Amino acid sequence: MVVEQSLLDLMAIQMKCEYLSDLRFLSPEQRRYLAQKLDRLTPREEDLRDWNDALVYLIDTEPEETAAAAKEKLVDSLRDA
Repeated sequence: MVVEQSLLDLMAIQMKCEYLSDLRFLSPEQRRYLAQKLDRLTPREEDLRDWNDALVYLIDTEPEETAAAAKEKLVDSLRDA
């Protein structure tokens, strides 16, 4: 059985967060590190919801119309932390 995890869950695992909500409290250095990791990913349009969920949850902004736009906005916002 294959269990898929959301992008937010994968980000929490990558950043060694005990709880998903800990992603909101990353230090500026951790946010930049996460931005580097996310920048390496190629967003697929079928993952639009995941990218927008991460964007809305972490940056508290409006969702984007494409996965690529959501990724770009999320990465840029994390880098500028």
